[in-house]
Amino acid sequence: MALTEITLRANNRDTNNSRGPRQTTLFDSLGAAQRRHKRQRKAAGQENASIENSRADATEKAVKRARTEVPECTAAVRPQKLCEARSVLAVRRFGMTSAHTAQRYRQRQSLTMDSVFATSRLASLVSPATGVFQLYADTEPQRGVLPLACKYSANGEQLALVDESGFVSVFGTRTVDAQSDVSLEPILRWKAHDNSAFDVEWRADCAQMVTASADETLRVWDVEHQQCMGSFVGHAQTVRSVSWRSASMHCFSSASRDGSIMIWDSRCNKERVDGEYVYRPVNVIGHAHNLGSSKKPMRGKKGMLGGSVTAICHLQHNTDLLASVGSTSEIVKFWDVRMKAHVRPFALPTPAMSTLLSTSSAGRSRGTASLSLDPDGTRLYSACNDNSVYVHNALMPGQPIARLTAPEFECQSFNVGTSMSTCGRHLAAGSSSGNVVVWELDRMGTNSSGRRAVLQAHTKEAGCVAWYPGKDKTQLATCGDDGVLRLWEENAKLAESAKTDPTKQCSWGVSQVVCSSTHR
Repeated sequence: MALTEITLRANNRDTNNSRGPRQTTLFDSLGAAQRRHKRQRKAAGQENASIENSRADATEKAVKRARTEVPECTAAVRPQKLCEARSVLAVRRFGMTSAHTAQRYRQRQSLTMDSVFATSRLASLVSPATGVFQLYADTEPQRGVLPLACKYSANGEQLALVDESGFVSVFGTRTVDAQSDVSLEPILRWKAHDNSAFDVEWRADCAQMVTASADETLRVWDVEHQQCMGSFVGHAQTVRSVSWRSASMHCFSSASRDGSIMIWDSRCNKERVDGEYVYRPVNVIGHAHNLGSSKKPMRGKKGMLGGSVTAICHLQHNTDLLASVGSTSEIVKFWDVRMKAHVRPFALPTPAMSTLLSTSSAGRSRGTASLSLDPDGTRLYSACNDNSVYVHNALMPGQPIARLTAPEFECQSFNVGTSMSTCGRHLAAGSSSGNVVVWELDRMGTNSSGRRAVLQAHTKEAGCVAWYPGKDKTQLATCGDDGVLRLWEENAKLAESAKTDPTKQCSWGVSQVVCSSTHR
């Protein structure tokens, strides 16, 4: 029977029994059911409201109790009890039917608590006078020497610094004591090259290190005995960057101003010359960041628009991939170090992958100064000469994920370095203005909060920065063209005294937290 017939029959009255009761229709039953369900939902809502209020009070009590048990936050200590308390209560609050909502609640609370503690950490960074070392030339004690690179060992026990005089200085990473009379001094120091040393890199076992120099060579050193284990020859100009292959004891890569990337293996391609081992590269990637070859001949030869390779970095998820940047553009190229670069004369090699130009970059292409990989190996940060730090996806290269900028950050040379903290939540970058900018990062590796710390570190360009790799404390090393090495540590009391005491403002380094929407 059709619905229209039911409706018509239900609405028609029996003429013989007009005073009788009205016949119940299908729509009357549906309306009664809807009204009954509405009353039930209203009653359930009032009951749930009282339950929610009681659970909210229990949540606040648990949060306060957990906050009192949380110790002072460092790079290794996180407010885990506080986050776990809110997480458990959130699951109970939303129930098993709202698992996705509960997960979003946990993530939001975790990000909120992390940002609160991270802000206090940035504000408490301080560099007392006892954490400062001034470099001078050995032959001319009155002449300052420029530090060019500094790196921590993997275990965090030593800090290596190389300078323009070719010396290597090794410091112990003790806790800086502002009340101590002992100033920062190197525990080891030796002459590594006859020309400027531009980069240094520790091996994974911390027993050896490799140095790159303007004398066109690299050298591997036994740190304990300051003994050269071999020279690596092959570049035609200054060697700018060096990077050990992840967890490898024998293989590393180097980049030079001649535009080439060379792969080295200390187990092969060696010969003994004048009582010293001399090594040759096992693979060469030439013209890695050249813009291209000109079609018109130049004096009988094709002219190459050359470009220097300024920084390289081995990836973690695939140890056969090497990321590189150059002085010609902000593009990051990824090379498979196992592939031989068999190319025709004046032809450019083809990388395995490469990033795309940022849509925000306008005008002519600018070069890139440095590269940094986060501890997870998923984000790659490149400092570009357009006063920006670009965030790249190291697993799937494409256009930059984000762009970090700040009025205090200036990148006007290829000596400005960057470094990622062990927790992966802070990116430190030197600046041509002499300041050091520390961005606060979220879980996506971007500066969504807009917060950053500006470290008043040096009077001239701050070039190299390095985070302490351990989890027992927070320490940051910075070097500048004023010939000064500074060690920064997290100490709220010392930071407050340095900002209020006029006698400390000249010799101490202080931090200032800035919040703005300069991220993009």
